[in-house]
Amino acid sequence: MSDCSILRIGPIESKNGNAAVLRDAIISHFHDGASTSSSSSPSLNTDNNPNNLLTISNRYFDANVSLLGLDELNNNDGGEEDGILLIFDASLSTSFDSLGQFHSTAMQNDQCGELIRLCIGATHGPSPLSDGSKKSEEEYSRRVLWCLDHGYEYVEVDLTPEGMSRGHDERDKDGFARVVEAVSTCMWTSHVMKKRGCGGGGRAVEVGSIMSLKKNVQTNKDSSGESESQSNAIEKEKEETGTTATSSPANDVEREKAAMASLMQGMNNTAQSAESHDNTPKEENTRQRNHQEEMSIHQIESIISEAKLIREASQSNSMSDEERRDRAGDTAMKLMGLLDQLGFDEDEDTENEGSSSDDEGVKVAVDDQQ
Repeated sequence: MSDCSILRIGPIESKNGNAAVLRDAIISHFHDGASTSSSSSPSLNTDNNPNNLLTISNRYFDANVSLLGLDELNNNDGGEEDGILLIFDASLSTSFDSLGQFHSTAMQNDQCGELIRLCIGATHGPSPLSDGSKKSEEEYSRRVLWCLDHGYEYVEVDLTPEGMSRGHDERDKDGFARVVEAVSTCMWTSHVMKKRGCGGGGRAVEVGSIMSLKKNVQTNKDSSGESESQSNAIEKEKEETGTTATSSPANDVEREKAAMASLMQGMNNTAQSAESHDNTPKEENTRQRNHQEEMSIHQIESIISEAKLIREASQSNSMSDEERRDRAGDTAMKLMGLLDQLGFDEDEDTENEGSSSDDEGVKVAVDDQQ
């Protein structure tokens, strides 16, 4: 695991260009001492932010990310190229067309990364493609399809102060709020997981302890049943031989004490068993498993974003039914593969016959969003 991840941004053509403004806003948002208020607009002044280091911290992990231009050298030894932000002028089709060359160059230089790829159309006000015209819809679909083919998420960002402060408190974020969300939730290669409390592991041990205690109680109950059967046999034998069985309070007290002692011994054994599970290898395995699950969940979110783009492109009627089905099928296969990694297929054999075609079900679910 590297100490610092690399996130590329560009092309940065001038100090006051769209890419430079967005870079400064991202650095200001994540820099130490920046306002934690999600509704406040980030300052575009970087006088107090002399470096390009982003400090990412959320409830799950911490990470250091260096935000570099496409032409900047990577001075971080061992730093992994984790992602790229391609910026263009959303009002110019030619500006978007030029991204193909920048993407190809970044791929040749191993600068694209695999964890986060955003294609960001910069505006200064409302989107130029929001006029509802057929031409705008076709241009939007063209951009979305290019992003799908090259693994990017398409985002339009209003660089005005009002646009930069909008939408941070919404669940489905757009614009600059979406860029910040994508950067802050990405599982960077430099991330360091935060220590948790009992969490899921504690609940698992608790459930295991309860089940073990239940088993011990059942064992004691079975043993008591055997003793009762033996006592009945003795009583029957005594009746046949003419002797009378008597039960004294002292004997009842002794049996109660013995039963309680046996039950307490079972509880102690359960507690010791739970403690034996709480060792370093177990905790390490739990952390690794949680890490893998969080990585898979992050990938699922990316796939859901792809499905959203497919839906939007289909709604504009610029994508043929065959192409939509092919893309929906590919997205469904990716999703099913991740669900398999998370263990959602363990009970597949016990489900109804109608659930045997899960891939088709996911594909239909994506199609039904049209």
